[in-house]
Amino acid sequence: MLPLANTLPDGQRRRYEPRAIISDPSSRDDLVFMLQSGRARIYLLGVSREQTLGELKPGGIFVTHAPVWVEALETTEILAWPMAQLRALIVAQPDIAMAALREVGKLLQSSIDCIEGLAFHSVEGRLARFLLAESSRQGGRVIAVADTMEMLATRLGASRQTLSTLLNQLVKDGIIARPERQRLEILDPDALAKKGDLLSDG
Repeated sequence: MLPLANTLPDGQRRRYEPRAIISDPSSRDDLVFMLQSGRARIYLLGVSREQTLGELKPGGIFVTHAPVWVEALETTEILAWPMAQLRALIVAQPDIAMAALREVGKLLQSSIDCIEGLAFHSVEGRLARFLLAESSRQGGRVIAVADTMEMLATRLGASRQTLSTLLNQLVKDGIIARPERQRLEILDPDALAKKGDLLSDG
């Protein structure tokens, strides 16, 4: 159990297998929950496509009345409380309020990045930016890609086929290598930055 959860009133433990829906807009549950283990994605669902807005990791807090979908990406456990207990939770552990604000801030930033990408960048540009951001986050040119191609495509607002075509073209152009299915290596970061509109042509 996470240290913060140790200080909170007893909540309801729930376990979800990969691809299981934790929350959706039609859910009648009015809960606040904390991810104990695993990963979950937050996304919007339209008639014919999905758009990933963000990801929850252990320690992440979410409120189920938000009009979005939350799906387990791997075996995931949560600790949940009725929203009516939120005040008591904050009194018992004020740090939970700060944790909740951090999650709101991360989701807002992720949503803004998503809107900016869809409005101002091509799919190729969004892919380039994602790869460079992951390289920076993971601290090297070799990137471990935890998501499936389908999940990565929804994160970038693209089809699986389009994403596969773009990755293959980047490999062909010598900009990236794909030594393993879930691993990519950036060979030419400057060329990738140009595709992401992060460098001028001058």
